[in-house]
Amino acid sequence: MTLINYIRRSLSARLSFWVIICVVVLFMAALGILFHYSRMAVKDEAMEKASQTLESTLLHVENTLNEVEVAADNMKWLVEQHISTPDSMFTFSSQILENNPNLYGCSIAFEPYYYKEKGRYFSAYSYNGGDSIETEQEGNDLYEYYCMDWYLIPKLLDRPYWVEPFREQDTGGIQVADVITSYCQPIHDSENRVVGVLSVDLSLDWFCKTISGTKPFPNSYSILLGKGGTFLVHPDSTKLFYETIFTSTLEEPDTAMTALGEAMISGESGYKVFHRGNEDYYVFYKPFKHTDWSVAIVCPESDIFEPYNSLQRYLMAITIIGLILLLFFCIFIIRKSLRPLKLLAHSARRISEGDYQETVPDSHRRDEIGHLQHSFSKMQKALAEHIGKLERTTETLTERNRELLHANELAKEADRVKTAFINNMTDQMAPPVGIIASKSDIIRENYRDFSEEEMKAHVDKMLENTETITCLLNQLLDASEHGTPSILSNEETSAS
Repeated sequence: MTLINYIRRSLSARLSFWVIICVVVLFMAALGILFHYSRMAVKDEAMEKASQTLESTLLHVENTLNEVEVAADNMKWLVEQHISTPDSMFTFSSQILENNPNLYGCSIAFEPYYYKEKGRYFSAYSYNGGDSIETEQEGNDLYEYYCMDWYLIPKLLDRPYWVEPFREQDTGGIQVADVITSYCQPIHDSENRVVGVLSVDLSLDWFCKTISGTKPFPNSYSILLGKGGTFLVHPDSTKLFYETIFTSTLEEPDTAMTALGEAMISGESGYKVFHRGNEDYYVFYKPFKHTDWSVAIVCPESDIFEPYNSLQRYLMAITIIGLILLLFFCIFIIRKSLRPLKLLAHSARRISEGDYQETVPDSHRRDEIGHLQHSFSKMQKALAEHIGKLERTTETLTERNRELLHANELAKEADRVKTAFINNMTDQMAPPVGIIASKSDIIRENYRDFSEEEMKAHVDKMLENTETITCLLNQLLDASEHGTPSILSNEETSAS
């Protein structure tokens, strides 16, 4: 038996099926609304979490940058106060690193021949090696520091400036292998002329660790863009300094990526969505206040909606298990509730087959099924009594019918006997009547010629036959009132 046939033939299965259909519709509507608002709530929470993480990272980095700027500003004041003593610059350069462990290096560099006794180059450079601080005089024909960006840009702008990350050249002195970024301050003499530049360095590795450590979600990552969109921090190290955020759009145009890059290098804040591979990514970005850089957190959509997806999986599993349990529960309860109807149907089938004495089961219930059982029981008893009366009436009618058939046969036999009797009586009356008619004709024609004795003989013969006819008529009348005498008696009467 197939499932469809089973449902069609079973009332409990059909009721359970419709109950489950209604529950599923209600569940789907409720779950749809729940999932819709849950998705919105999870998205808002995830975006808030990513924004807060980005804000926290920016705050941490900017606090460090601010400390660097404050330390550089304070040191600049000391340098300008002691600008006449060039040897003190080595002390200042080393001191700023001792007071600020996050700093990677410090250069206090002056214009060529500013200190004639020091020659063309004079730059007091200190390097924080971790265990110790090394100091040297920087600058030679291989490394003309006054031509470098970190020196030229703040000098020309005559204001503090954060330069793009760079790698120091090998000058034969202290070896610096890391990529660094510098905060540079122009140094002024007593006549407010720019005579040098104070530069403090931060390792890009520090930025990378600080920013890459920002992971609001398991598979999220952070990037840092320079002024032109160059990758300064990226999980793929092959992109650093060699690619920009626009590089991938040159071969395959991507309006979403282009819009993201333009927004970031323009110093905007917010978030954008772009598609990469088979997944959407949410990018939350914000610029640094102190620099022209912009940091972003890239979050896969699967990470953002993982709580929602987990909730959806759990709810769907619970719903499916609940519906299955509800289905079996409905079938069990409905079957139990409808069992009296099944027994009632069995009794009805037995009664329809002619067993009118079938006992109707009583479940002692007071609901509609109980009322139906009670009514059916009364109907069965009334039907049994009625059928009994009909059977007795049928037997009586059958007996009466047999009696009527017998009476009919008797009547037919009596009618036949009566007809035969009348025919016999008629046959017996015919000779006397003929004799009387003949005598009458003889007397009418010859009465003048007859003697008295002859006339008397003829009259006596007529009277004799008249008495015979009278006797036969009396017998006929008696037969009509009291029954038909046997033909034999009639024949005997005729003969006499």
